[in-house]
Amino acid sequence: MRLLFRLLSKNWHPGRAAVAGLLATLVYSAAMEGDTVLIGNRFNDVRFIEGIIGGTQRTKKSLVLAWLIHLLNGVALAELYAAIGKRFLPGPDWLKGSIFGEAFITAAWVLTPLADKYHPLIQNGEMPPLANWRSFGQNLLRHLAYGLTLGLLYRDRA
Repeated sequence: MRLLFRLLSKNWHPGRAAVAGLLATLVYSAAMEGDTVLIGNRFNDVRFIEGIIGGTQRTKKSLVLAWLIHLLNGVALAELYAAIGKRFLPGPDWLKGSIFGEAFITAAWVLTPLADKYHPLIQNGEMPPLANWRSFGQNLLRHLAYGLTLGLLYRDRA
C-alpha cells in the first residue's frame, strides 16, 4: 500500500482530472464519428460496449448504459494519467497526454484477437474485426485526439 501512495502524484487533482477526462472523451467521440466516415471502417466503441452489455439486441437502455461506460472509462483513464502517469512522461503537457493515449491503446491492443473471436457483433458481421492494421491506425488517431486533449486540459497550475 505504501508503494501505491508513493506512486500517486502530489499534484493530482481528481476533480480537474475528471472534467478533463470527460471533455477528452467527448473529443475522442467526435473523432470516432468522423473517422468512421473518412476511413470507412465502421468500428464504434459505444456500439462495441453495447454489444458486450446486450449481445446483438439493441435497446435504449443498453445504448444509454454503453455511453455512460464509455464516458466513465475516459474519466477513469484521465484519473490514472493524472494520479500516476503524467509525472513519469517526458515533455510538455500536450506531449505527455499524447504519449499516454497512444501507450494505452498500444498496450490494450493485444486483447483485440479475443474481441474478434468472442464479441457477438464482430461474430455476426455487424462490426468489423479489430485485429488488423486499419483498425489499429483508426484507434491510434482516436486515442491521439483523447490524449492530446487530456494533456492540454489537465496541466499543472503555476
